[in-house]
Amino acid sequence: MLKKLIVLVTLLWSLGACTKDFETINVNPNAPSQVPLDYLLAQSTLLITGEGGDPGYRSWRTNIIYAAMMMQHMSSVEVGFYRGTVYTFQGDLSAAWFERAYPNSIKNLVNLIELAKADPRNVNILSMARILRVIEMGVLTDVYGDVPYSEAGYGAITGTFSPKYDAQKDIYADLLKELEEAGNALSTSAYVPRASDFVYGGDMNKWKRAANSLMLRFAMRMQKVDAAAAQAWAKKATDRGVMASNDDSFSVKFSNTGAGTNSNPNSWNMIATGRGIVTADNIQWGKTFIDAMKTRRDPRLPVISTLKSGDRTAANQIGLPSGVDATTILALPVKERTLYSRPAPNTYALDNPQFVMTYAESELLRAEAIERGWATGTAKQAYDNALVAGVKQINSYGGTLTDADGTAYLAANPYPASGTLDAKLEAIHTEYWMVTGSLFNHIEAWSNWRRTGLPKLVPVNYPGNETGGQIPRRLRYSQGEYGVNPNIDVANTRQGPDLFMTRMWWDK
Repeated sequence: MLKKLIVLVTLLWSLGACTKDFETINVNPNAPSQVPLDYLLAQSTLLITGEGGDPGYRSWRTNIIYAAMMMQHMSSVEVGFYRGTVYTFQGDLSAAWFERAYPNSIKNLVNLIELAKADPRNVNILSMARILRVIEMGVLTDVYGDVPYSEAGYGAITGTFSPKYDAQKDIYADLLKELEEAGNALSTSAYVPRASDFVYGGDMNKWKRAANSLMLRFAMRMQKVDAAAAQAWAKKATDRGVMASNDDSFSVKFSNTGAGTNSNPNSWNMIATGRGIVTADNIQWGKTFIDAMKTRRDPRLPVISTLKSGDRTAANQIGLPSGVDATTILALPVKERTLYSRPAPNTYALDNPQFVMTYAESELLRAEAIERGWATGTAKQAYDNALVAGVKQINSYGGTLTDADGTAYLAANPYPASGTLDAKLEAIHTEYWMVTGSLFNHIEAWSNWRRTGLPKLVPVNYPGNETGGQIPRRLRYSQGEYGVNPNIDVANTRQGPDLFMTRMWWDK
């Protein structure tokens, strides 16, 4: 018995010794207990373009299947899937950006913002994260209208798993406030996360100018619904200093080091080892877009477009009409879809940058603001800057165009020396549509078209479409949201029915 007691006491003492400093002993000294904010910033930057092992998922559905087709930049005879060309609904296609942004980019950005707030030395990481969140939430509200905003992404922090839907008017007010405050807080004297900044490599002045150009974009979006606020914010943005050259264009840089997340999402959709939509002949450039490039003598045409044979001759490019299916194409002079133009291989390299906003777009918006009396400067000069810059920006996608090419393009499409504001706006926003289309920024083209109605696109009236033969004004919410968040009913009551033709707050 004594021996048994001695053994038992020894075991109990050993157990106590094992549990002493248990947490210290069981912590791996070579593994961080918290992910460094630099890494979270890098991850969050990539997530505003795509997510996970399938970086092209939401871009394919929202940017290409719907926006590119509705804007007639692209077309497809597979109208049962590329529904934006004929204005029909499929839940997972319409709701892709909504369903993927909240559990990925929004959640990560909110987490990063809350962590960065804890230490003033991280003011630049905090400010960059706030700007990235503005970009992501800006797309969400411009695509769907009223969306979860103020409570979105805080589930793990506050326990709010059914966030309220904020009114777009309130979302816009906060987006503009965030851009102003974040831009003001950026500092060249504080810690700069250069290696994890996949946009500007740590150049805080470029971040400031980008924030102001984004401010100008959101200000102009409010032009019809709140002209006074639009004017005030447009003036503030331009006075603070917007993008000054193509070097200031906001684009996410990719290395394509093997991880799917670190690849251009649009390119991922197009390559054979990704989704293969170009190599499988699933999409072509649209007739409206190709015809416009020919008419305007656009030097970007042979850079972005090719026939399947490899012929890039501008005169030989053929755009596929919108609303044509596998049967009706047989009535066209060119009956085989493989004979129509498609994106050239250089436009979908996996390490191509993904553009969020370009200097050319910023200058075109500035030209409009000047014409409206909301900013100082010369509208013609801003327009001229935009056309030359837009031509040269395509070099980011493998082009070799020069100032001379830009000057020639400008000579073929000059700014109206006189005439009405409408004529000048048509020149400005036709080019806006051209530059966003050439760089696959179709969602922005769609948002700008809904505000301006420019260029004047002719919609299709395909049998069974859900819009009465009109281009949709928004995409529909995630159908799964109806089963998990009752606040969606409040949004539908306030905004209007969850349909393609329900106009959001700024779309008047």
